Amino acid sequence: MTAKDSLLAAFVLIAWGVTFLFMRMSLNEVSPMVLGMLRFLLLMFPAVFILPRPQVAWYWLVSYGLAISFGQFSLLFISLHLGMPTGLAALLHQSQVFFTVLLAALLLHEPIRRNHVAAMMLAAAGLMLIGIGQHQGAVPWAAMFASFGAAAAWAAGNIMVKFIGKVNALSLVVWGNISSLLAFSAASWWLYGAEGVWRQISGMSWLGITGVAFLAYVAGLFGYAGWGALLSRYESGKVAPLSLLVPVIALLVAKLFLNEYMNGWHWAGVLVVMFSLLVQVFGGRLKWFNPEKIG
Repeated sequence: MTAKDSLLAAFVLIAWGVTFLFMRMSLNEVSPMVLGMLRFLLLMFPAVFILPRPQVAWYWLVSYGLAISFGQFSLLFISLHLGMPTGLAALLHQSQVFFTVLLAALLLHEPIRRNHVAAMMLAAAGLMLIGIGQHQGAVPWAAMFASFGAAAAWAAGNIMVKFIGKVNALSLVVWGNISSLLAFSAASWWLYGAEGVWRQISGMSWLGITGVAFLAYVAGLFGYAGWGALLSRYESGKVAPLSLLVPVIALLVAKLFLNEYMNGWHWAGVLVVMFSLLVQVFGGRLKWFNPEKIG
């Protein structure tokens, strides 16, 4: 990866690590669907009038938006709304690494190496430990499953970016989210009605508005444009695992600013999953992992 792309990756990962704090700030004031609607409304306007539409078929634009935006963020916001701690949500969200590698192998015939298999086995063990912690804790199982669903939707969007190929990443993020804005708007109106939606929006404080703006412009517009650019230039197995830094940042932010508590089983699972991500990223450099491809 070039020095320029390395800096781009660092910016994206830091922005995404902090974004869980801003999600929590906004969800304290509005519902998940209304937050999604506001996020993508700000992300699209006025950018949709400035950036040209990418040379991509409409069905890819619609599918991309419904997967990587509506699917991912509706489930992630619901997970946090149901009580998932932000640090733990950030960690479980990184299971997209494994979903992405598996989908890339199945659909794009990208190689699965020994370190990929070892990493997924370690991740499964870590998630089992987290599951024990969940059984002993107060976090609803529905919140945990919603986090996994969000990760799977993110992975599906990653694969769509590979199918779409090299296009202007910023244009793809903007134009590809027309479908997600429509989906969030329809869900908000159906759940709360126009009056209920307006009541939520009009009651927002400056903290909630700041949270929405960060999600839209920093984590959304620039974050996903940068991520899409990296995915279009490098193998999924090289780019997707870089997000292992996101939960590290999110856990630190959650502890410092939200004073979130996790029990010993949670922390044991976190350490195992983080180790699995390290194996995913760096294991290919070790002689034992390197020689053969699994598929």
